Amino acid sequence: MPTAYLLLPTPDQRGRPGSARASGAHTRHLACPLETPPPTLVTEPAMGISKAVHLVAREGPLRGIRTVTTALVLAHLAVFVGVGRGVSQNPFSSVADVAAGERFFELDCASCHGGDARGGRGPDLTRGIFRHASNDEQLFDIVRNGIPGTEMPRRVRTDQRAWQVVAYIHSLGGGGELPPGDPLRGRELFFGSANCSTCHMVSGEGSLQGPDLTSIGWQRSPDHLRNSVLDPSAEVDSRWWSAQVTTADGARASGYLLDDDLHSVRLLDLDGNLLSFSKDDLQQFEPMRTSRMPSYSGIVDGIDLANVISYLASLRGEGVEQ
Repeated sequence: MPTAYLLLPTPDQRGRPGSARASGAHTRHLACPLETPPPTLVTEPAMGISKAVHLVAREGPLRGIRTVTTALVLAHLAVFVGVGRGVSQNPFSSVADVAAGERFFELDCASCHGGDARGGRGPDLTRGIFRHASNDEQLFDIVRNGIPGTEMPRRVRTDQRAWQVVAYIHSLGGGGELPPGDPLRGRELFFGSANCSTCHMVSGEGSLQGPDLTSIGWQRSPDHLRNSVLDPSAEVDSRWWSAQVTTADGARASGYLLDDDLHSVRLLDLDGNLLSFSKDDLQQFEPMRTSRMPSYSGIVDGIDLANVISYLASLRGEGVEQ
């Protein structure tokens, strides 16, 4: 560990009348290594002035000042380190911090969670319930570091900003309410006349021709779900792009586009078969960045649409519909 040094004026230049320092001349300094302080100073970093003066008087100017300075440095380090992990309560929760958190949220989070935090590609944060966090420390860790293996990236650049974003999220209130509608009736429609389960799976029931929706209530806001039902092609994740190919001998195939590079194409057809083609052997290759899902506008409307959205918003993983 590098040695820290405290610069002090030499003993004959401490401001006495006639000294170099008192006359304004250049002052020479001693470089004094800071010694490891006693344990009591580590556990009591908030050293008062009277205690500091007592130490200087007891231990002499050089050693006393070294001890005092070391304690103060450690105190500042302890406060700095405490801003990040290991803090169970938010140290930045004032009205000013909430306002700052709102600005940082708009900068780093709104593109996925919406400008009003009611969700989009990311979940609605106004409900006050979070799938991966049950306390401030866990929520801070998610805001600061993201969630590996998910669409939640590491975006917020400092610990203080992350805590301020947490303060802003808490200021939104929320009680975890579902959107208007009857989720039980929505489930009946999902697995019945709306035919959603012919492509989608929930808790192991249905089909995997489309995305698994078991946890969709955590992942998407009600407004985003509604838009996806009514206009599926408005925003399509690249994992669900599809393609059609025609080979040199005229054979045709289609499926989800798994891979497309300079030399080859790989598809997954609706029967779950992996198809691989060399581009040199293709007459035609037509990628489609639209959804295979039809629009339900005019098919499921009004109260039935509200019921389906309420059901989807209730899906929060592991078969538990909350």
